[in-house]
This record gives sequence, C-alpha cells and structure tokens, in this order.
Amino acid sequence: MAAKKRKKYTRKPAGPRKPAPLPARYVLAGIAVVSLIVAFPLLTVWKQVYITNSSRMQDRLADSVAVLAQEASRLRLAAEKLAANERIERIARESLGLEYPASRQLVIVRPAAGPRASSLGGWRFLTVLRKSLNQEQG
Repeated sequence: MAAKKRKKYTRKPAGPRKPAPLPARYVLAGIAVVSLIVAFPLLTVWKQVYITNSSRMQDRLADSVAVLAQEASRLRLAAEKLAANERIERIARESLGLEYPASRQLVIVRPAAGPRASSLGGWRFLTVLRKSLNQEQG
C-alpha cells in the first residue's frame, strides 16, 4: 500500500478579521431606536412652541374681541341717537321745511278696480291716515 500523501493545509497568515455582517433586523431596530431618541425631544419642543403660539394668538384675539365689543357698544349708542324721532322731526322741519299735513291737505286716492283693490293695502292706508290725524289733533 502506498502511503497516501496527505495534503498539508496551511493557515493563512492572521490578519485583520472582518466582522460578520449583522442581520438586517438588528440594523433596522437600531435605526428605529436612534430615531425615537432624536424624535421624542423634538416633538416635545414642537408641542411647547405650538402651545405658546396658540396662547399668544388667543390673547391677541381676546384683546380684539374686547376692542370690537366697545366699538359695537359705541356704534349702538350713536345709532340710537341718530334714530331718535325728535331728531328726525327737527331735521325735517328745519332743514327740509316739512310739516305734518293738515286734514284739508290730505287727498284720498281711490285705487283702480282690480284684483289688488281688495288687498290688505287699504287697511294700511287707513292706519297711516288715522295716525296723522291723531298727531294733528294732539
């Protein structure tokens, strides 16, 4: 039997070893953890900034509401003064030369016969006539 020659395996010279690659799930988990560590403080700061800005806006709007309420009150008072009957009558007499009509100055116009003649408008005319005659007597 012939002696089998054995191959001698020689080791390669020891050099820097390459680390084994990490599985993808560990890499993704690491990225997720780092993202959470960075995102949490950022979200907390953003929330505080948002709350502060909202509070400032609310204060400005409350001030605007107060100013507008005062202006509305002032305008209501001015409208009441301008709509006073005494003021309107005074302007009508002095500036426009108007007076209440005397009974002899009233002219009754009879509506033409037709479908509108029987409407409620006749009652309105009589109401206005009665009011003007009452003011002439009083």
